[in-house]
Amino acid sequence: MKRWLPFLIVNIIVSAATTLLVLTIWNRVNIPATYTVNPTSSINQTNTIPQIDSVLPPLDTPVITIANVFAAGDLQNELLIVERVGEGELNLSGWQIIDQDKNAFVFPAIELVKGQISIYSRTGSNTVNTLFWGSEAPIWSPGETVLIYDSAGQERASYVIP
Repeated sequence: MKRWLPFLIVNIIVSAATTLLVLTIWNRVNIPATYTVNPTSSINQTNTIPQIDSVLPPLDTPVITIANVFAAGDLQNELLIVERVGEGELNLSGWQIIDQDKNAFVFPAIELVKGQISIYSRTGSNTVNTLFWGSEAPIWSPGETVLIYDSAGQERASYVIP
């Protein structure tokens, strides 16, 4: 065993050095793609609704709904679920979520095909299906009405928080 110990230690060191070298080269050659969604929302936003160069679906066709609001009043867990109703892509750029206190969240450049998007009230890093409002205080309270307006300022969905 005493004869094998130096060879074993050298083998471990060479293996570790080789692995580190390969990983370093791999990271330099394969730069990871990063996706950044920059929300343009703020609390008590008073800006006018931006004009988006996209065709909006007819008002009589349901395209989006508010599925639920969870943990109203608890900033860390407060969550609004928006769900796509219908077929095809729905460009949400410039659409807004507004509460009774006129707090507004403006959707970033994002397209909703099917499924749901989660909007947390707190700060965080946006992903494909999770957005963060960036608030320092809870937005929602029981009994409050949540509204979604399209980029032309037309009401598309409403929900009363139980």
